[in-house]
Amino acid sequence: MLKREVLDAIVEWTDWANLPENNRYDIALLKIWIQFEKYMAYSFVNYATGNSSEDGYSPTLKLQFADEAHLNPFLRSENRTYVDYPTQIKKLSKHIFESNPFDVIYSNADIWNAYDQMGALRNYIAHESGEAKQKLIEKLFGGDLAKFKEPNDFLKTKKKNTGKTYYAYYTETIKNAVILLSDPPRPTEE
Repeated sequence: MLKREVLDAIVEWTDWANLPENNRYDIALLKIWIQFEKYMAYSFVNYATGNSSEDGYSPTLKLQFADEAHLNPFLRSENRTYVDYPTQIKKLSKHIFESNPFDVIYSNADIWNAYDQMGALRNYIAHESGEAKQKLIEKLFGGDLAKFKEPNDFLKTKKKNTGKTYYAYYTETIKNAVILLSDPPRPTEE
């Protein structure tokens, strides 16, 4: 999967959400988030198996896997048949990479905060469960039920000090994270 696919999805779904007959930024963000998760999973497997990004970046490995089939048993938790890539990448990447390319998400406070909020939004949009709603209220509304807004309404509100909607802020964060994952800043040598 190429970073262009995620960047194109941002444009495509933003254009779709902007249509007056749609006006559904929650669905657009969910669709973009899915592409972002796929890109993270692809990048993780690609890097962990010793391959380079499309920009030529190849992290130094502490542990290299022969291929995806070799890596998958380490990624599956319990008796699940699927891989929860976001959780497993956060948990395992520091053990696989010398200079962790995923630190652009996990060690950058701005990106991590937005990423964490988007994860809560994604879960609530997809499931609308009581548990997902509670996590959304905790992550986005400081635990205050009275401040709760449905995701589509929330995404259209402006983020303080930016003049951008939360939707624009989140999609810009995804764009930046994708670009950084493909070509992370290198540690400077002194």
